[in-house]
Amino acid sequence: KCIRWDLTGLNGMSLRSYRDMNRRSALYSAVIVLLLLVVIVLQILSMIQSDRLYERLNRIAGISKPQKTEARVKEGIKNEYPGDDGDWLIWCINSEPSNFNPITSSDAVANYVVSGNIFETLIEYNEDTFEHKPLLAKSFAISEDGLQIDFILRDDITFSDGHPVTADDVIFSYNTIINPGVDALSYANYLQDVDHVVKMNDRHVRFIMKRVYFRSLSICGGIPVIPEHIYRFSSPDEFNKRISNPVGSGPYIFEKWEVGREIIIRKNLDYWGKMPNVDKIIFRVITNDAAAVQALRAGQVDFIKQPSPELFSEMSQNRDFTEKFHCLSYWHPGVGYFWIGWNQDRPFFRDKRVRQAMTHILDRENIIKHILKNPEAMIPTGNFYIHGPQYDSAIIPWPYDPERAKQLLDEAGWVDTNGNGIRDKDGVEFRFKYQIVGGTSIHEQMAKLVKDAAAKVGIEVEIDPYEWSVFINRVYDRKFDAGNLATVGGLAGDPYQTWHSSQIGNRGSNYVGFNVAEADKLMEEARVTIDDEKRNKLYHQFHRILHEEQPHTFIYTRPGEAFLSKRFENVKMHLLGINHFEWYVPKENQRYR
Repeated sequence: KCIRWDLTGLNGMSLRSYRDMNRRSALYSAVIVLLLLVVIVLQILSMIQSDRLYERLNRIAGISKPQKTEARVKEGIKNEYPGDDGDWLIWCINSEPSNFNPITSSDAVANYVVSGNIFETLIEYNEDTFEHKPLLAKSFAISEDGLQIDFILRDDITFSDGHPVTADDVIFSYNTIINPGVDALSYANYLQDVDHVVKMNDRHVRFIMKRVYFRSLSICGGIPVIPEHIYRFSSPDEFNKRISNPVGSGPYIFEKWEVGREIIIRKNLDYWGKMPNVDKIIFRVITNDAAAVQALRAGQVDFIKQPSPELFSEMSQNRDFTEKFHCLSYWHPGVGYFWIGWNQDRPFFRDKRVRQAMTHILDRENIIKHILKNPEAMIPTGNFYIHGPQYDSAIIPWPYDPERAKQLLDEAGWVDTNGNGIRDKDGVEFRFKYQIVGGTSIHEQMAKLVKDAAAKVGIEVEIDPYEWSVFINRVYDRKFDAGNLATVGGLAGDPYQTWHSSQIGNRGSNYVGFNVAEADKLMEEARVTIDDEKRNKLYHQFHRILHEEQPHTFIYTRPGEAFLSKRFENVKMHLLGINHFEWYVPKENQRYR
């Protein structure tokens, strides 16, 4: 059957009424849809605002997610970091730098200003793995025989004036360092194993070595690259006189040097790489430790690196101070070690038993506890970084043992033959001069300890103080019996310059006259061993010889120390130390614009 729809009879409604009803229904539906869309949009905006609030709260707590800054993306490099952009870092330095030329300067304080901030190298170390990683170079390779090193430069690197960094700049930097008229002899010595450098193309440079050397990659890749178009010179003297207005490829630009007061560098807004957080770094000269801490507490400086051990110990236990300032204690390869050297030219110290005895009479644990007042300080047994792979941690320091010292001195023939209380041998009494830098607290304290300890075993010590320039020249010329000094460390150290017998005399660095044929052989073999594991085994053998011979009494090594305002966040400890490029100040705590 057919089904018939009678629209005119539907609920008694006419067709026109039905159509009017449909129109009203469609209008209502449209209004409802519109209202729903408005609600959805409002919800989305609310979520965005909530997310922003969440990120803001996280920033205040110091746990923010990486944020993109300045909306600048170059060749896939995104400037992302935790925290806010802006503010200044006021960095206290304890002496006036004399030179900001990275090739002719040997000033450690000047290095704080320019190294990494203004000038960059082809490669650098990973802060936590100690492995090499590219910087200005995008890749590098060393041949199997160790005689050829290739660096391929990035395509996007520029100096702060916009000029691209090319292979010509790398070769110019190398040639400048080895120029005999340029004041860079100590730097050039590290490059003596390089035969020549070849430009393969604008982005490819090759170093050809005369001989294998395990540090070749670090040294060639570690040359500070300077712009040829800025530093080009007609005579070496002209280059030597260039001490200010440095120009490099780094994240900061030199702004001002007010002699005797401060040096200012500012952020390079056209930097090719990851932008730092802090807009300016001001290096303020304050030569007195106590005055520096006073300036820190008054808000005139933010950062003090390596304060005196006594001051760090005192302030790190001050509750009011630690509420406002980070007291940072951190190990890194540059910490080095403090030592007493025994000049083997002198009859007293030719026998290793005597040198061992001199170590046994010193209570080094007591020195760390009462002079350094640093529970993290350690007694090293050799010259390598105590937490590095070259150091043999299985070697135990000689103990404090005055009775054993007396036995060793007796065995070596140093006995008191005439009953005057002073040991003697072959008509020579055991009296020696102990050379120190006058007016230096830790040197003076150490000398007094040595004098008192030696007297208890029948040795007479005369403390012999000198002004620094005289002191160090007497050390270079080996015109001393004994004395103390500190040596700066490094990640991949080469002991050859300090301990090889060829470095005795002619103002070489083997000041104490250490001369052991087996040690020489190990150092020579290690220098040409590229494999890290094999080389470190050789250095462990060398370390054991050094421990037995005791040409130095290794007193202590201690972590780096610093004070930093707690305005700064994201302060991390890496195996290579601290990195100021990571720090930031939340907007609400910023002081400077």
